[in-house]
Amino acid sequence: MKTAKKFNFYKIFGSHMVLQRQRPILFSGTADAEKFITLAFAGKSTTVAADANGVWHAEFPALEAGGPYAAELSGDEESPVVTLNDILIGDVWMCSGQSNMEMPVWSETPSWRSADGEAVAAASNYPQLRLFNSILDRRMSPDQPLIDENGPGWELCTPKSVESFSACGFFFGRKLMQDLNIPIGLISTAWGGTDIEAWISREKYEQEGCREFLRKRDLLAASKSDEKGDFETEFNAWLQRYNACREEGKTEYTAWLQPDFDDSDWESNSLIFPLLVPGEKIFRCAFELPREMAGKELTLSLGTLNDVDETYLNGVLIGKTYVDVPAYWSVRRTYTIPAGVAKAGRNVLAVINDNHYSSGGFTPERPVKITVTGHPEQQVALTQWRAKIAFLADLEKIGIRPTVEVVEQNIPCTLFNGMMYPWFKYPVRGVIWYQGCNNTGRKDYYVHHRYLIEDWRQQWNEPELPFFLVQLAGFAEHCPENRGEENRWQQQEPEENPPYALTREIQAEMPKLYDNVGMAVTMDIGDQYDIHPSDKKTLGYRLACEAERMVYAMQRVSQGPEFDRFVVENGKARVFFKHTEGGLCTRDGKAPGAFALAGKDGKLQWAEAEIDGDTVLVSSPVITEPVRVRYAYAGYRGDCNLMNGAGFPAVPFRSDKGDYNSETVR
Repeated sequence: MKTAKKFNFYKIFGSHMVLQRQRPILFSGTADAEKFITLAFAGKSTTVAADANGVWHAEFPALEAGGPYAAELSGDEESPVVTLNDILIGDVWMCSGQSNMEMPVWSETPSWRSADGEAVAAASNYPQLRLFNSILDRRMSPDQPLIDENGPGWELCTPKSVESFSACGFFFGRKLMQDLNIPIGLISTAWGGTDIEAWISREKYEQEGCREFLRKRDLLAASKSDEKGDFETEFNAWLQRYNACREEGKTEYTAWLQPDFDDSDWESNSLIFPLLVPGEKIFRCAFELPREMAGKELTLSLGTLNDVDETYLNGVLIGKTYVDVPAYWSVRRTYTIPAGVAKAGRNVLAVINDNHYSSGGFTPERPVKITVTGHPEQQVALTQWRAKIAFLADLEKIGIRPTVEVVEQNIPCTLFNGMMYPWFKYPVRGVIWYQGCNNTGRKDYYVHHRYLIEDWRQQWNEPELPFFLVQLAGFAEHCPENRGEENRWQQQEPEENPPYALTREIQAEMPKLYDNVGMAVTMDIGDQYDIHPSDKKTLGYRLACEAERMVYAMQRVSQGPEFDRFVVENGKARVFFKHTEGGLCTRDGKAPGAFALAGKDGKLQWAEAEIDGDTVLVSSPVITEPVRVRYAYAGYRGDCNLMNGAGFPAVPFRSDKGDYNSETVR
């Protein structure tokens, strides 16, 4: 028997991982083609050969929750054994979608963190909760599925690891861990601003006969390099204009980089650059370096900056990230500080940040820190920052920065290939999914959402894989740093076809179509001026309750009132609901809000409502014969207060819902 000299696990497998209980335990990896490896796990071992492509698979009997275990992979006796330690058996959940699933527990940016996230993160030492944060090294692949992950590996849930992890996923997983008392593994594969089509396989579209759709997809993928070329030509011309304007109009700030510069009159403790005009801002931080760290090579962890930076320590350039770096606006800055640059005692870090588009500044590590290279336990947190704008561009001279019309990650199948495909060889208990903003107002979202659920179930070979989706939160306009009037929603007339309401309606259809599909309503915890509402704790709670009822057979309520029918009585609409456990009530003790009626003329009017037992009576002085009734069927309403006695909010609805079964993908 010829044994392999080179062998390893796929990167989705690692120390500290959670493997799915009550399912066959599956491992896989690479080795010398057609050579044998031996894998020992949980008191058993198996010897298998890699195939002609150098891929091996091994299977062990299912286990109940527990651990820790180790997995030892060996081959040729001269090759070192590869060992994975601290493996737990429990339940594994995939957390995917776009930016609201990506939104972290904590960051320095006020509009990009969960409520109370700093305190939550600081208290999050949960050794039974394990995290794989693919967001930190996400990938796209328009052309073909990628075999393995490229992420940071499995980590214990600690105050540090949880900060950048999906807040929605974390609060969901924490509740399951606490209520079930078993290990929970969470995998985050979200990507902000993405269409649902990007998350579905080519195989699924081929099965459904979407030939014209795939032809357009392939043309789009084939043209992406040409579009990139056009963009680069336009962008380079714009950048030349920006740099010329910058050299002409910026402040002379060489002295600003020096440690003895007086910055006492600068803006204090701001790490963002909220101006929407391209320009340059200088950030400075003075800190004390312990004597035992001086004279050593150090590592600076800055986090990401939008867009480019030059970073100096004591006036010495230690690193920069410019436009030649792929996806430079989202690259995590980690710079090496050569030995001798940092001195014992007072030092000053200065960061020159140029922002080309949208808001700039830091999305930092929490905290920004300097460590001794190779010894992260020796560290200094950089917390006291000052900032000053050095230059603002004249848009009349330079114009708006060019943008690429086609966002490459939104080419259909791209994120299925790059983010999801590696995980289909890793059994999971289920999926939580928060996406839809990029597809708002499109009726064909109904078909694509069906395809997504069916596709992922097929890929995991789990026909009834639990799938819990988040219905989009209330939202009007994304301007979190420049909010409008908080009562503006009260001045809005009801719309016939609000895009967000249409998407919510489609999302609410999914649990009716499939077994083991649930939904968490979030209309009542949205923010009219922020597409990323901060209350992810309530969201995680609602998702976990749905899972506990549907997957774990716990006797609990997890659904809010859902429209059943209405009848007309004495000029009023009496609305009947399902899921009125504990009786109908309102969150604030006021009369139900967000109801609308239409009479025979078809015009919608906001209406008055009152609870009558397990029904709601809806009326309007200008409508004597209601023919349609709606609740919370809008982009945003601040009075979505109807709920049941168990505390779960009513599902937005319209009695005149359309038929989506005629929608197709061509």
